[in-house]
Amino acid sequence: MDVLTPDRITVQLQDWLAGQKPQWRQIHVRPLDVTLGAGFSADIFFVEVDYVDEAGPQAQTLVVRRQPMDLEVVFGSSLSLQGKMMAALDARGDLPVPPWIGMHLDPEILGLPFLVMGKVAGECAKQTPNYNLEGWLVDMAPDQRRAAFTNAISAFASLASIDWRDGFEFLAQPENGKPGLDQYVGALEAWHKAAGRGRAMPIVDTAMAYVRANMPQDAAVNVLWGDPTPSNVMFAPDGRVNALIDWELAALGPAELDLAWWLYFDDLFGRRFGITRLEGLPSKEETIAIWEETTGQTARNLEYYDIVVALRMALVAIGAFDRQVGIGNIPETNKSLNDNFMTLYLAERLGLPIPELGPDFVAFMKNLTPVENKA
Repeated sequence: MDVLTPDRITVQLQDWLAGQKPQWRQIHVRPLDVTLGAGFSADIFFVEVDYVDEAGPQAQTLVVRRQPMDLEVVFGSSLSLQGKMMAALDARGDLPVPPWIGMHLDPEILGLPFLVMGKVAGECAKQTPNYNLEGWLVDMAPDQRRAAFTNAISAFASLASIDWRDGFEFLAQPENGKPGLDQYVGALEAWHKAAGRGRAMPIVDTAMAYVRANMPQDAAVNVLWGDPTPSNVMFAPDGRVNALIDWELAALGPAELDLAWWLYFDDLFGRRFGITRLEGLPSKEETIAIWEETTGQTARNLEYYDIVVALRMALVAIGAFDRQVGIGNIPETNKSLNDNFMTLYLAERLGLPIPELGPDFVAFMKNLTPVENKA
């Protein structure tokens, strides 16, 4: 197709929106935050759209997210699944998510598959710079911080009340096992095999075997966000949750997996980075209590689920390693494939020899692709 330019984007999206939203008339699209020098290759950009509907003239900002099809970091990442998840949640109306517009999986319009959602106002707790050191949370009073994180924990915990058979059947992956933990672990095994490519990965291999051998037999089947972190929550200035974003890791499994993921990242951006957490943020015990109060159930098997989510993050690190090798930032001989922050955590939990994080790890971290801006 022709080179993508703001003018071409305008025409393509106007035509697409006309078919997607027949109730919108006189559609006019104006691109925002577009850097032509980058070849219009950004994965996320914003557009302003003016239109007329039955209520009269309207205007809103839309987020367009394109799906790269090479150098995959998260195995099996699916724009289609993310779109279906957002559409299903938006249709329910009982969980804060961005307004759903639609998706197009053929690359002929924007060069890559894409989805479109409404832009949500607010601030996330950014990972770069670390939200414990800089940003709007630092400027809050301790009780305000506690309230904000309590709201976020309660929001994702409310997913546990959803019956996955009520509009979320698309999350089932029968090729990976029975719906629930068996399927979740099966997907991890497929990811582990694909990521390993026959390479020796002692810590990750041991963790994968542990996760399969020690599965709880009474785990519930819940709808999972998959990526519950403070950086994926859009907060209002008063700490209310405007939206939960980034649903590409949505899955079926016990609700404790989302709780374990939140706790893992809370620990990562505090203790493990050698940073003192902000006063007022809920402790691990308080976070679990908030989750239990919202779900009305006792969190079970958290030590096991901690290893599950740590394994998944170690697999993400392998994808990031291969991506850095693929774009020439580090050599394939770099030791960070096996010696990194994620494998260190797994080794601690499993009683394995602790990897040394030397110059190779410094080079790996230095060259990581910056975290993308959130919608």
